[in-house]
Amino acid sequence: MAKITLAAFGDSLTEGYGLPAYSSFPAQLERKLLENGYHVEIKNFGVSGDTSAAGLARLADVIESKPDAAYVEFGANDCFQLEDPEQLKLNLSSMIEALQEAGIPVLLLGFKPMNFTPQGYASVFKAVFPALAEKFNIPCYPNLTLGISEESEFYQPDGVHPNTEGVTVMVENIFPIIRSFLNEIKK
Repeated sequence: MAKITLAAFGDSLTEGYGLPAYSSFPAQLERKLLENGYHVEIKNFGVSGDTSAAGLARLADVIESKPDAAYVEFGANDCFQLEDPEQLKLNLSSMIEALQEAGIPVLLLGFKPMNFTPQGYASVFKAVFPALAEKFNIPCYPNLTLGISEESEFYQPDGVHPNTEGVTVMVENIFPIIRSFLNEIKK
C-alpha cells in the first residue's frame, strides 16, 4: 500500500501547544494509524493562536506540500475572540474550496465553544461546521474535544489546551472517522 500523506492544518489544538512534539494530536494520531496498519505520514501545519483568517493566509504552504489529504481545524481562536461566525464560515469555505480545487480531499474538524461562551453566539458558531460539511459534501467531526469536555484532568493548567491524556482521548474518539476518511481516499 502506498503511503498517504495527511496535512494537519489548524491552530494550537493541532500544533500541540504546551506539549512535547510526540504528544501533539497529529503525532498521536499518526502512531494510532500506524499501529492499525495505515501507512501514513501526518505533517503538522498547526500554529498556536491562529484564527481562521490567519490560517487562510498560510494555506498556500499546505497546498504546496502536495498532501494526499488534509484535515482543517480552525475556530477555537475565532470563538475565544468572539469573531463573527459568518467570517469563520467564509474563511473555512475558502480553505475547503482551495484544497478541493487542488485535488486534496478534506476532513473538517469543528470546535465546541466552552461553557463561558455566550449561548446565542455559541449556537450560531456550532452550526458553521455541519453547514459547511453539507455544502461541500465532506466529512465533518463537529467537536474535536469530544470526550474531554471541560474536565480539568484532561487539560493543561490554562484550562484551554488539552494535556497528553486529553489528546489521547481525542485521538481515540476521532479514530473511526479518520479511518473512514482515509479508506475513502485510498479507493
